[in-house]
Amino acid sequence: MTPRHILVVVPTTGGPILIKSLRPRAGLPASAAFADGDYRPLPWSGDYARLTAAEGPLAGLVPAAGLSPHELRLTRSFDTGRSWEAPVCLAHALLAMGHRLVADPSEAELIVWATGAVDLDLRLIPGDYALLDKLERSRDLLDGAAGTALAVLLPPGGERAEAERVLTGIGRPTPPILLPQTGIADAAARLGRSSGEPGTSPPEAPRPGSRVLRSALLVALGLGAAGAAILAAMPERTPSNDGPVATPDATAAKMVPSPEKPPQDPRPAATAQAPAAGPIPEQAPPELPLLVEELHARAGSSCRRVLFGADSPERRPIPREAPERLRASRPEPRLCGLAFVGRSGARVTVGPELRAAAVAPVALPDGAQAYFLRENGPRNFVYRVQVLVDGRETSLAHAIAP
Repeated sequence: MTPRHILVVVPTTGGPILIKSLRPRAGLPASAAFADGDYRPLPWSGDYARLTAAEGPLAGLVPAAGLSPHELRLTRSFDTGRSWEAPVCLAHALLAMGHRLVADPSEAELIVWATGAVDLDLRLIPGDYALLDKLERSRDLLDGAAGTALAVLLPPGGERAEAERVLTGIGRPTPPILLPQTGIADAAARLGRSSGEPGTSPPEAPRPGSRVLRSALLVALGLGAAGAAILAAMPERTPSNDGPVATPDATAAKMVPSPEKPPQDPRPAATAQAPAAGPIPEQAPPELPLLVEELHARAGSSCRRVLFGADSPERRPIPREAPERLRASRPEPRLCGLAFVGRSGARVTVGPELRAAAVAPVALPDGAQAYFLRENGPRNFVYRVQVLVDGRETSLAHAIAP
């Protein structure tokens, strides 16, 4: 296969966004996406990190070297939605094939226009992706590069047939290549078989080998009810990129673990000369500017579905049962992870024991940091969570134990 210069387009209802660069970044703790010239990760970087994690969906398609932390640079930003997943997955696949990504249409030998969210097997999720609107807003870009080969990936949905009709009638010298809608593996394979002559081959039926790949990927992902992957948490999402979502920085700060201290019983020991007034009542610990919650899969769901955003978790607050201890959590099959919400500007840091047992933290829309437990991680451990507010620090122990 001859390496080619390829421009990957991320269509949005606000106009097309171009992938400016995609390269490994050893200094990043996990893959992250950035707008050109900005140092702040985009709000959906947590989902991108989970997608490209070693145990994520791309693991069955891209070699391990292609799953190291990557920096994804876009010509501009957008805040929410999941239709970026298909073009970004294809960009990783094209890099793994040896192609070069370019951001200038004049340098491109092929333009890849793709949109849609993906599932665990990298299949496209049907939905309303505003395909006609995105195509119309991409018209200037496509008309300006009419002589460049064009490959298009359209997800299943109500507008797909009409979008195909529009594409075949845009007056390009050669018709666009319509990539298989069966998934990223088939679309990448179709691009790999392309010899550079645009539009000479019709869309192909799904290959049996791709089904084997997806089955193997399910086994490799094997996340089970305890959760695992990166990634990016989560309440149920719709494949749209139109509504803003507030997601704070999800990177967990490092901390030095402190030894767990056994709780002290505040009640005096009983003696033969007990006061006539009776025992001193036990006082509840003062309220902390911190909420810790268990994340459970709901009935009919699973931690796998919660982890990849298909279903929202049930959030159960964990009570504080002693001044320096939260009530222990049991490692039940539906316990997917833990969430931490700092109140009143509190800074929250979790211990390394939890970080080692979970995938990279992701931000939930309400500002919580979610740690989803790995399938093969420890299920009997104690960690500490530190809360810093107004210069005062409090440390609490929490156990996950039978």
